[in-house]
Amino acid sequence: MAAQYYLTTGNQKIGPLSEKAIHDGIRAGKISLFDMIFNHQSNEWVMLMQHPDFSDLDAGDDDDANSKNQGHLAVGLISDRMDDEHTLVPANILAENFPSLEPVYWYEKDNNNKRLKYLDVLSLIHAHKLSEQSMLAKQPSGPWQRLIDWDEFSPASLEKYKQASTVNLPDVNIRRKFPRYTVGSVFVAIAHNKGFQVFCPDISKSGLAFLVREQKCSLNDQVILKFANKVTENKFDAKGIVVSVRKVRLPGSDQVYLRYGVKFTHLSESGKAFIKASQQNDAA
Repeated sequence: MAAQYYLTTGNQKIGPLSEKAIHDGIRAGKISLFDMIFNHQSNEWVMLMQHPDFSDLDAGDDDDANSKNQGHLAVGLISDRMDDEHTLVPANILAENFPSLEPVYWYEKDNNNKRLKYLDVLSLIHAHKLSEQSMLAKQPSGPWQRLIDWDEFSPASLEKYKQASTVNLPDVNIRRKFPRYTVGSVFVAIAHNKGFQVFCPDISKSGLAFLVREQKCSLNDQVILKFANKVTENKFDAKGIVVSVRKVRLPGSDQVYLRYGVKFTHLSESGKAFIKASQQNDAA
């Protein structure tokens, strides 16, 4: 017997549905990868994208373009089966244990009187008004956690939402899972076998940012870093890859700088010690 699924979408409770019906609903834009579906294996409600049967779902993969259900799935109906009155509903699928159908809003800890839709949050990230370390919650009173720690804002979730959405989403890059520590020091960097000094405003366990006044490298370039303003010996503290480049202005200055984001691919023991010291200085 084919698997049957139960989920909630919009203001509707749906089930039982076949796997094909869910695929059709996704392609028709009537079922979201963020809708809640019941996982029979764990006996809990999870987002559709988190269900093992749909974790690799691609909304753009239309393997049945002529499906009679394409664009016409009646998601308001309790079932896509003609004989649903004879279908035995599992005992643990009860009306009272369907998840809440209230829409999900997000709240920023420092501005918790304003509710934000998911796309609002993405727009604020794109405008650099929210960062990976911003504290968010789904209720005005919390519980709060860093934006980067919410599954909904992971790179995989963002990509799946982008595939399933009919809305043009802002370009959002969330890369760092670790807190940033203030540095404010001049470092030495080497790219394309050329050395140059850079100003490093912040650092984390996964990478750092540096500022220069003119272009020194490009996206995906490999760089070698020394956490000092000159090279005194043939040893370096870190290696990394350039993952972002953008123009910025420092506070109180009209000078435009290039800000490079670097993700570490290797850290020496001295590099780890430097980051640990930066953490302690920030905490002091």
